[in-house]
Amino acid sequence: MNLIGQKFFEIGRCIYCGDVDSKLTKEHVVPFGLGGNAIILRKACCEECRVITSKCERNPISNNWGEVRAALDFPSRKRKLAEESFFLDVILEDGSKRTLDLKGKETLGLVQFLEYNPPALFAPNGYKFGIIVTGVKLIGFGINIEDFKKEHKIKGFSLTTTARGNDFEKMIAKMAYCFTVACWGLDCFDERYVLPTILNEKDDVGYWMGCNFDGKIVPLIGKQAGGFVIKISVITYNSGKRNVIVSLKFFPASEAPEYIVVVGSLKPNFKLPI
Repeated sequence: MNLIGQKFFEIGRCIYCGDVDSKLTKEHVVPFGLGGNAIILRKACCEECRVITSKCERNPISNNWGEVRAALDFPSRKRKLAEESFFLDVILEDGSKRTLDLKGKETLGLVQFLEYNPPALFAPNGYKFGIIVTGVKLIGFGINIEDFKKEHKIKGFSLTTTARGNDFEKMIAKMAYCFTVACWGLDCFDERYVLPTILNEKDDVGYWMGCNFDGKIVPLIGKQAGGFVIKISVITYNSGKRNVIVSLKFFPASEAPEYIVVVGSLKPNFKLPI
C-alpha cells in the first residue's frame, strides 16, 4: 500500500497516552524540518508527550541533516539555513590541509545514512537492547562532487557526524507509528510495539526497526522520484498476529537504505481498507 491521498487527519486524543482533556497539538508524519507537510495529524499530541517525543528529532534534523537541508532549501522554524556555515575538512592536491567554510548551495549536501540488520524480531537470538549499526552510506545531494573537487583542487575530504543515543532510530519508529495512525487510526491496534521506545520507556528499538536490503520481509520501495516514500504492509508473523510493517526511504531516487519498522499488531476483527 502506498501513501494515502488525504493530507489532514483529525484525531482528537493524544496518540501516545490517550489524553483527551489537555490542549492537543498537531503531529507531522515526516518531521517539519524534513519538509513534512504531506501528512499531518491534527489534535494528536498532548504537551507532555510532545516534549518527550520531539527530542529524538533534534540531533538528526538539526545537526546531522543541517547541510542537506540547507542545500535543498528544507524549511526551518528558527534557523536561516541558507546563511549558515558548514565546515568541511579537506586535503588539497598539494598535500596541505584546509577547512572550507561553505554555505547552502555551495555544499555537497552530505548525509550519512546508518545501516542495520533487519529488526531483531525476525532473528531474536542474542538481542539484548538498543540497535547495532552495521554500516554507513555517505551520499551527497548538493553540487556534483567531481566538480567540487576540481574547483577547490581537493584530493580528499573527511566528515564527522555524531549520533546521540538512538535518536535517529526512534525518529524513524515515530514516523512509522504516525503513518499507521494516519492510515488506519488508533483503534486498529491490538498492540503498539514501538510506543515504549518512542516514549523512552524501553531501549528496544532494534527489536522493531532495521534495514530491508533484499526485500525478503516486505517488497522493496526501490528507486523512484520524490523526497521520501512511505509504504505500509501487513504480514502474519509471531504466533499468527497480523503485524503492521512500515517501509520508509529518504531520497528514494538515491542509493539510500530502506528502513522498516514493525509498528504493532492489528486487532483480530480490524478490516483492512480496500
